[in-house]
Amino acid sequence: MWGNGRETGLGTAVIAAALLCAPLPVTAQTGGPELFQVPPGCTAFLTVQARECTVSHHWTCEADPEGTHWRASLDQDGPFYLSYSDAEFRWLQSWGLRDGSTTVLVEPEEDPASLTELLETGSDSMVFSLMVEGPSGRFRRDYTGFDSLTGGEVAVDGRTLMVTEFAYQYGVGSGTRRVEGNQFVHEGWRLFFGGVETVTEPDGTSYEYNSSPMEFAEPGEPGFLTTRPIYDCGDMMSAAPAAPVWRARQ
Repeated sequence: MWGNGRETGLGTAVIAAALLCAPLPVTAQTGGPELFQVPPGCTAFLTVQARECTVSHHWTCEADPEGTHWRASLDQDGPFYLSYSDAEFRWLQSWGLRDGSTTVLVEPEEDPASLTELLETGSDSMVFSLMVEGPSGRFRRDYTGFDSLTGGEVAVDGRTLMVTEFAYQYGVGSGTRRVEGNQFVHEGWRLFFGGVETVTEPDGTSYEYNSSPMEFAEPGEPGFLTTRPIYDCGDMMSAAPAAPVWRARQ
């Protein structure tokens, strides 16, 4: 699923409010780096170091419906994005932590995103809408697109990821914006990770970005819950290793 609603339960609302009303909490270790701290009643299960100078943390909470999970993304200046998704990786809600924007999935969707369908059949189409509210006002954004498995896979930090190709489009004030490229899926975690993607604006101009995962850390592993991104940051950009290269599955 390429990016990332239902009425949220009390637990979800409280967590979101706590994270939005103050900087995301971290704890300082003596002589060590600051660590990201998830809210009470929640358990972190994965930290991802990615290109574009980003580190993300994934966690679940006891008060939330089964299969849902949270992700917070940080750059050199701290947290900038928070999302809440379900087991099918539907974008239930997300928050821009710097501009105060929010998005909520409009339900029921015409064609819901389904990670299960992608894994079982190799492809998944989707048609859905998000309600977006931010500095420029409140509006509805309609998405159409697809995910498909290429049949390739890539090893990243000892984990095997399946390679997808995707495309989606949605209307903006001057026309239609299109996003396409490749991403990665881990079946056990039921998570998508970004890759090399191209955005084409209504006037035909385009730009490319690379948010490929580079390192994973689970509980007890070095780098778990670190708040410091390490790839493509400042003067280190030119020294960063290349993005994962996928190979055809035999």
